[in-house]
Amino acid sequence: MEFIDSITSVLSAFFKFDSTVTIVGIILIVSLLVRVSLKKAILGALKVSIGLTGLFMVVSLIQEAMVKPITNIVAIYGFNKGVIDIGWGCLGYAFGNTYGYFGVLVFLIINILLVTVRFTQTIYVDVFNTWRAMLLAGLVGVSTGNFWLATLAVVIFLIIDVKAADIAAPYIEKINNFPPGGSWPHGTHFSFQACIAIPIEWVLRRIPVIKDIEISAETIQEKFGIFGETTVMGATLGIILGLFSQIGIMPSLLLGVKMAAAFLLLPRMAAILVEGWFPIIKSARSILVSKLNRDDVRIALDCSTVIGHSAVVPTTLIMYPIALLISLVLPGNQMIASVSLIIVLWESAAVNAITEGNILHNLIILSIIVCLFSWGATFMAGPMTQLAGSMGYDVGKGLISNWDAAGTPGLVLVYKIFSMIFGF
Repeated sequence: MEFIDSITSVLSAFFKFDSTVTIVGIILIVSLLVRVSLKKAILGALKVSIGLTGLFMVVSLIQEAMVKPITNIVAIYGFNKGVIDIGWGCLGYAFGNTYGYFGVLVFLIINILLVTVRFTQTIYVDVFNTWRAMLLAGLVGVSTGNFWLATLAVVIFLIIDVKAADIAAPYIEKINNFPPGGSWPHGTHFSFQACIAIPIEWVLRRIPVIKDIEISAETIQEKFGIFGETTVMGATLGIILGLFSQIGIMPSLLLGVKMAAAFLLLPRMAAILVEGWFPIIKSARSILVSKLNRDDVRIALDCSTVIGHSAVVPTTLIMYPIALLISLVLPGNQMIASVSLIIVLWESAAVNAITEGNILHNLIILSIIVCLFSWGATFMAGPMTQLAGSMGYDVGKGLISNWDAAGTPGLVLVYKIFSMIFGF
């Protein structure tokens, strides 16, 4: 175990760097390996880092702005649930437990073999987003005390992740006009939901009336004029939520401005992110195609590179209050989504790739997926709290969970299967 402890220490030190810093190093290395010029490599790495930094700032703005309105809604209207939403606070528990690092390393080695034997198309260079697998490892490890079982869970989870990414990638590339060679696994946070959407969309396209309704971003702008513009929609949503939560007139207006700013900036930050990745993807694909004698190899990218489609922001804005309402009234759900609501943006982009920009279909499918996230977060609250308790959280404060990643359907599925097979 001494060897494994050493690997864990090295990987733990690497992941403790901020992702916007580590991504620069990773992209530089990958760029030079696939013979991108040093100038393009440096500019590309910095643009990706700048894009991520901007996205994180906007996400933080939305999350902070939504806390008080949601807290007020819960208090004023008498909603009472037993699980606390910690949002991406689970990152500390993912990187802080020692069960997952070795499993990620094992998977990265296996991943190369799986690409070589054509089991998958996706090379998992987006290593930072393996943190969801690390969280799963911690959940399994603390529940069983078995390091090797936790390692196996990581490997199986990430294999499912790349296979889902293989299936979803052509849809995502097509709608976003992305050059061939990208893949978006993201720890089952993205492509897995696109795969869930595929059969649901197949059904929707065969239901009378619903199959004939096509609502695009352009349709909304034509029908509602200025009120169909995403910035105005963001401002309107913020003001309505503020007034409904009784935070006051001026705070409601301020919330509207913040929401408008956030949803104007998000696609622009994504565009910078994509601009940085493009030359690397093209060069990497060219090298890999020639070396492996196959033209279907893909490189795992952050899913924020594909949130720029015109239907994504309107879908997200409409879905925000729907998702909140679902978390308030859904039978069997014990967690009111607050900071977890932000993931609606990425799930909107995943589903949008399957519906080809049909906002009505987006909303129907997302409502189903939000139910899955809600039930998943409730189911995983016990293991999540147990893991947090093993790392210093005072469990007397109450059960904790979140949508991403404790409630992510892919993670819940693997945990549930393992608990059934190995009896924990």
